[in-house]
Amino acid sequence: VLNTRPREQGAALSAALRAAGHEPLELPLVELRLLDDALRLLDKLTPDLYDGILLTSPNLLPLLRSAGRDVPAAWRSRPWYLVGPRARGDVEALGVRVAFVPEERSLEGFLREFPRPARTLRLIHPCSAKTHLEPALFLGAGLDVHNMALYEPRCPEGVADAAAALWPRVQAVLFASGSAVHHLFGAAPKLARTLDADGPRAVSI
Repeated sequence: VLNTRPREQGAALSAALRAAGHEPLELPLVELRLLDDALRLLDKLTPDLYDGILLTSPNLLPLLRSAGRDVPAAWRSRPWYLVGPRARGDVEALGVRVAFVPEERSLEGFLREFPRPARTLRLIHPCSAKTHLEPALFLGAGLDVHNMALYEPRCPEGVADAAAALWPRVQAVLFASGSAVHHLFGAAPKLARTLDADGPRAVSI
């Protein structure tokens, strides 16, 4: 089974695949890079500009940590709202309060379960440059969401050669994002076109 998650996240998925009786083959198709201009803006934010942080991806905090960047003190002073539980441990390790996590681990679950606040809450959504949320979707829940792109997904070097070497052994390819699919088709289009045809099965996770 081809594990295409970013290198920082690949080990956990590979361990789960082994525990389930599969042989994991790791081929990171996404490399996350912090955006310098956004990081400079991040350092200038003050708590009076927002009421909390809306975190939809578990990628941000490990990425900041691997780059030696601290989460701004201003962010630590506000409650965090999570779309799913995967990032909860990292968030609580910062010493901040997790104000809400929905029972249903999805954006739809968040919007359905979020208790309507007494006043509109201004939330910053730190995100990838490719995954902005639509602010209008949150207005009905009493949330004024502002996207802040802090990183971008890139295709790692050497993907074409690595994919060609592994492909004869691959029976299924696990994709955790649209960027991973796009990067495979961009780097190795002939191999990618065999998915679900005469080649491996494509699985979204």
